Amino acid sequence: MTLVQQLLAAAARHDAVTGQALELHRLLQSWGYRSEIAAEHVQPALGGLVTTLERRSPEPDASILRYSIWGATAEAVLESRPPRLGLVYHNVTPASFLHAVNPTLARLCARARSRLELFSEEVHLAMADSAYNAAEMEEQGFEAVRIVPLLLRPRRPQRHPVEPDGPPVVLSVGRVAPNKRLEVLLRAFALFQRAHAPEARLVLIGSWEGFEAYRDALDRLLERLGASGVRFLGQVEDAERDRWYEQAAVYACTSAHEGFCAPLVEAMAAGLPVVAVGAAAVPETLGEGGLVLPDDDPCVFAEALAAVVADRTLRAGLRAGADRRLAELAPERVAQQLRAAVLELAGPPTGGGAPASAPRPEARLP
Repeated sequence: MTLVQQLLAAAARHDAVTGQALELHRLLQSWGYRSEIAAEHVQPALGGLVTTLERRSPEPDASILRYSIWGATAEAVLESRPPRLGLVYHNVTPASFLHAVNPTLARLCARARSRLELFSEEVHLAMADSAYNAAEMEEQGFEAVRIVPLLLRPRRPQRHPVEPDGPPVVLSVGRVAPNKRLEVLLRAFALFQRAHAPEARLVLIGSWEGFEAYRDALDRLLERLGASGVRFLGQVEDAERDRWYEQAAVYACTSAHEGFCAPLVEAMAAGLPVVAVGAAAVPETLGEGGLVLPDDDPCVFAEALAAVVADRTLRAGLRAGADRRLAELAPERVAQQLRAAVLELAGPPTGGGAPASAPRPEARLP
């Protein structure tokens, strides 16, 4: 049976790259392929789904490298030179964001960016999850880059979103890392709270592991700003995250670098209006599903938050735009694009009999 092997730097829960590998793993099995995921670092909770790099099958029929950072996985691919290699570029955080708080990670990211071009002559199939990422690949010599967005299955509320009642909650989800520019969000929220909604709250969901110095700097900034009602929840389970999507009045994104940005899709699916800085792949991810600002001016962002919270017509328009964008990102539609890419890379499955039924659209990752 045709074996398609996916290779990652690290496999962990609540990690977008790992989530995409698991989604494709399930699809590959439903299409009649053998599927294997291997990673340099494997979180124990995923040990039954992901093998270590050392224990991977030595001769897969096709390999897919998910490229997001440098490490032993990328080096192993260059050394083994798989004959049918696909590379999915999830983008790499520019090292300039990371030097001050995590120099080790900054060095790995710098190396990944500088060595991406080494794969341009090795790949049979080049893929990116956004046009923004595809453009970076083309700058490094990749040709005919296939764009396939992330395959996401965000939970949709059982009822239509209700208008917020009481003090508004501003929500942001993602790593507490310097490229997210949370200092901009804190300044904007402080202005919004002072001028429009004294009882407003700001909830930030996401881990700051490896970025403790950045989190400390944000705490010091909060003290100077004098804003109240700000909560850093850290990493939470999906159910709690989804409850916050439903309770919030507006989703805020001030990130300066995103290769796609899955939380924006989650917010749109929850019916939550989005205000975002139009950086990197954020405008592409949102489409018409959010209010995209031209720069990260905290004063402008604060007024945009106020407008979205107060104007029901604007909120309804953003939700309608979000529905159109979500239709373009429907899992069934993305799965068809992924299947075409797999056929180009690995050919049709052989030796395995009839494929199993496709995964249910509402299936959730572990």
